[in-house]
Amino acid sequence: MIDAITRRLGGPRVLALPLLRILALLIGVTWVALAPADIPGVGAVELVVLGFAVYSAAVITLLLLHPARTLRYNFLVLLADLGFALALVVTTGGARSAMFAALLVIAGLQSYYYGIRRGVGVGFGAALAYLIVVWPTVTPAEWSNIVVRVATLLGTAVGIGVLADLEERERSKVLELTSRAQARERFIGNVVESLHEGVVALDAGGRIVAWNAAMERTWGVAASDVLGRDVFACFPEIAKAAWGEALRQLLRGEVDRVAFEQVEHRTPGGPSCILNVKGGLLREPGQPAGAVLLVEDITERVALQRSALQAEKLAGIGTLAAGIAHELNNPIGIISSRTELMLLEAETRPIPDEVREDLHVLHRHAQRVARIAQGLLSFARQAPGARGPVDLNRVVDDTLVLVEKSIVRDGIRLTRQLSAGLPAVWGDAHGLQQVLINLLTNARDAVGAAGEIAIVTAASTDPPGVRVAVCDTGPGIPAATLPRVFDPFFTTKPEGTGLGLSISYGIVRDHQGTVDVQSTPGRGTTFTVTFPAASATT
Repeated sequence: MIDAITRRLGGPRVLALPLLRILALLIGVTWVALAPADIPGVGAVELVVLGFAVYSAAVITLLLLHPARTLRYNFLVLLADLGFALALVVTTGGARSAMFAALLVIAGLQSYYYGIRRGVGVGFGAALAYLIVVWPTVTPAEWSNIVVRVATLLGTAVGIGVLADLEERERSKVLELTSRAQARERFIGNVVESLHEGVVALDAGGRIVAWNAAMERTWGVAASDVLGRDVFACFPEIAKAAWGEALRQLLRGEVDRVAFEQVEHRTPGGPSCILNVKGGLLREPGQPAGAVLLVEDITERVALQRSALQAEKLAGIGTLAAGIAHELNNPIGIISSRTELMLLEAETRPIPDEVREDLHVLHRHAQRVARIAQGLLSFARQAPGARGPVDLNRVVDDTLVLVEKSIVRDGIRLTRQLSAGLPAVWGDAHGLQQVLINLLTNARDAVGAAGEIAIVTAASTDPPGVRVAVCDTGPGIPAATLPRVFDPFFTTKPEGTGLGLSISYGIVRDHQGTVDVQSTPGRGTTFTVTFPAASATT
């Protein structure tokens, strides 16, 4: 209640005005209540006190309702206060009245609130007015008291004015220092908030006291949700990780620095990310007082490094594959054609059934080797097909026309969610169709009967373009296998060539796109391919 009134009036210094007015009113009421009834002038004093009470109530009400506007009329209020003070002096004995103290309070307040010049001016004016109103009641014995009172009045105005001036200077210094400290704090806060790296500050008990915007973006957790909470309670994954114990040692002061590179961490607000974590011990004074952590999200950088390594690997293998494919084509062609001739001759010339079966096996496997060679040539091909604006939704529809029946026939539920109004991408429609066929075929082989496959298209914002995802409910890909899925010749299928995803990766890269895979064993796999919009590449 008091705090609300103080804020409304403009601070504790202004709150003193109504409080002192109430105190003066209580003094007047007390004098009237304790004064003997037979003292002359008691009735007049009661009228003055009553008038002062009504006037003070009006001033306090206006001060509460309109503080700024009321304070602008302070000079009129001063004149009224002097009038009531002098009236009390006259009605309570004139030169012998103790109510002279009211003039001291008025002059002191004027010096304190409005400066020494005004205070001294009010003191002189009040002293002159006091001499005028008490002159008829002054006796020779009272002159010494009158002189002392006037000197006290002027001294009070001067003394309080000097003290108020000193206080104002000190207050200005404090405000300046506070302003500088706040500006420095804001500057440091802006620096911390503008960092791309996450900054986390912990107290000695491991409670989070700072959590910058980069941490909110990376971990998907707002600062308001974690401030003041124990870091290990908020993020149990840290307690389980290898660097969790190192962080505890840092908080205990057993080490001054910790550093971990390429830490894989699953955040509560998003997928797994790869972090570089550095921590430093805070001491105050000399004792462990907490720690500050610098958390750098290098997920994108690691992905780019892996992509670059994959690209280098594919470039080398592509050159080798082209040579191997050309070398294989001739002998495989001869083997295949001779086998076909032998099978044709077998139709007119009787041969044992075992030999006929062996010829079919040889022909089948020769064709398989030919397909592998053709895949190698496709993988190593440098020249892209015809390019132009491509509607990815149309490519999805055309692809499903080819593969949907075979997928549904196997008892698999196939759903599509195609967002309307997607921007066109710049590329080769046949190449993009090959990518989708490879992804859908892999998904079909993974889920088996009674599984589900979903193909989803949507707009992407970073970079602006289109995203297509193929999701399945298969057994998922083991974490140890996941980094190798795009390697040429790597396959987990007995009849697979290991080239489908490698070729798809090359096509996507050739279209300036990206391909990402997320898989959880037992929960399925999602391949997400993102292409820039045609407007961004042309």
